[in-house]
Amino acid sequence: MRTPSHWRGAAALTSTALIAVTALGASPVAARYGGPTGPMTPTALWASTNGTAISLTWQQPPTGPRVHSFRVYEGGDVVARTSTTSTMMNVPFGSSHAYTVTAVDRHGRESAPTDPVTGRSWLSGVNPECLPTTTLPITVTAVTASAVSLSWPRHPLGGELELRVDGVSLGWTSLTSARVGGLAPATDHQIGLHRFNQCGPGSTEPVGSTIATTAAGDSARPAPPAGLTVTGRTDTTISLAWTAPAGPPPDRYAVYDGGTRVAVSVGTTATVQRLFHATWHRFTIAALDSAGNESTHSPAVSAGTETCLSSPPQPVGLTATVLSPSSVRLGWTFDATATSYTVWDGETAVATSRYPDTVVSGLRSASRHVYRVSATLPQSCGETPRSAPVPVTTAPGPTARPAAPASLEVTGNAPGNWPTDARLTLTWSASTGGEPAIGYRVYEGATVVGATDGTQLTLGVGGATWHTYTVVAVDAAGNESAASPPVTAQGMFFPPP
Repeated sequence: MRTPSHWRGAAALTSTALIAVTALGASPVAARYGGPTGPMTPTALWASTNGTAISLTWQQPPTGPRVHSFRVYEGGDVVARTSTTSTMMNVPFGSSHAYTVTAVDRHGRESAPTDPVTGRSWLSGVNPECLPTTTLPITVTAVTASAVSLSWPRHPLGGELELRVDGVSLGWTSLTSARVGGLAPATDHQIGLHRFNQCGPGSTEPVGSTIATTAAGDSARPAPPAGLTVTGRTDTTISLAWTAPAGPPPDRYAVYDGGTRVAVSVGTTATVQRLFHATWHRFTIAALDSAGNESTHSPAVSAGTETCLSSPPQPVGLTATVLSPSSVRLGWTFDATATSYTVWDGETAVATSRYPDTVVSGLRSASRHVYRVSATLPQSCGETPRSAPVPVTTAPGPTARPAAPASLEVTGNAPGNWPTDARLTLTWSASTGGEPAIGYRVYEGATVVGATDGTQLTLGVGGATWHTYTVVAVDAAGNESAASPPVTAQGMFFPPP
């Protein structure tokens, strides 16, 4: 199986905590620019199964410079690059993998990695909803006389959790933290998390509980704001508005996403910034008096940033390596998610690839080419600007080339060693015309994954993994034909009963 060096799936809207725009008592300049050594490490990395893949989510660093992109590592290899806080890993069915994530700023400086997490790409045949309930620890992360901040890990089975305080529901959330205000000082409060279990008829069951005790202090509390609404959004911001409470106006308002304070405003509007595209957030608003006492929070409002990037990056670092008089290897880096890449020679599209590399073959000897690459973004978000051009001239050699093979197709797809392996059989039409072909090479991206002197080849791949292949004909001098049209296939797999 070809080891992927980038994400294979479509970007998904996920929950993520936000970075504080302005925190009480903190320097806005320090929060914006951070230290001189680059971004801080992402937090709350989580891996969960998506049946035939592993879904990864994390939260952006809470402080430091603005993060430009993230890199996902397996061991010492970068296996995905993305411009938002989630990705889907294309891995063999029934396999386990350990990942870490780093943050990268616009100068290319990289944070330290997160602690590793391990994900498995399938669940057992028993309905996990019917297994004993998993209990989640709830941590009290901050306490005042009027409010507490809470956090908890994600539930292994996913889904939203209901937060209850003193028996009163504060709603359902997909986040892993919350802020609760308007509490009485020096008082114990019962905190509970509940989840809807879909085993049998389904019911709501407790999955975590704790006691939070507020600090001693003034019992006065401002009246809560109301009418929280989302008034606008971009790929990096969400704008909010709300109604002031009746009576004397509060000193200011605090905006929370889950348990993280993300803005402070003296008026009834705020714009939360420094977000990532395609992420979901759960906002609440609390009124603050001059002593910092916090009102009961407004009902929560969930909102997502725009899915598509307003200014998508372009592929960078394009390199062109001459392999022969007939072929050139291209490689590049793209710090976001792409469904495919297009290779341009001047103004002509000459190849497409699922991977950040490819071989352009069937070229004339000693011919000059100027290549650029663009990326096609997922979820109908269009095409990026093209990379900077790279000129290259093929090596001198004979002019004759074999004709390209045709009709490449998958004629066999069978499971191998259960559950992780599969066998794909590729068949194509023989090269006819041009220089006689003595053999064929099968490419996946820029990697030769097989060679044969016939017109059929069987490849071992990971079960449930996706692959895109092309085939070229090779003559006696080693010159390659142009590539066949590509074919894409997913390796066969048998899920558990």
